[in-house]
Amino acid sequence: MEHETNLRALRLRHGLQLTELSEVSWLSDQYISRAELGQIAATPRLEIQLADAVEQAILRRAAVIRDMNRDLRRCRGRLLEVNGDE
Repeated sequence: MEHETNLRALRLRHGLQLTELSEVSWLSDQYISRAELGQIAATPRLEIQLADAVEQAILRRAAVIRDMNRDLRRCRGRLLEVNGDE
């Protein structure tokens, strides 16, 4: 019987894609999907691996937000000017 795990609920609540978890965990997105639906036995190793993957995804997102914030500060007051990077 399939059931939704906390991992799936967390991932869906925060818009975390299976592909993003797959990239940082080295597990296939199909494997992660099966694990979060309870189709694969939950082992301590898998729990740690997936928790680490979620943490890595959080760190990646935090870096993107920091970069965006830095870029915003650089062009504050000039947001509607033509971008010279083109």
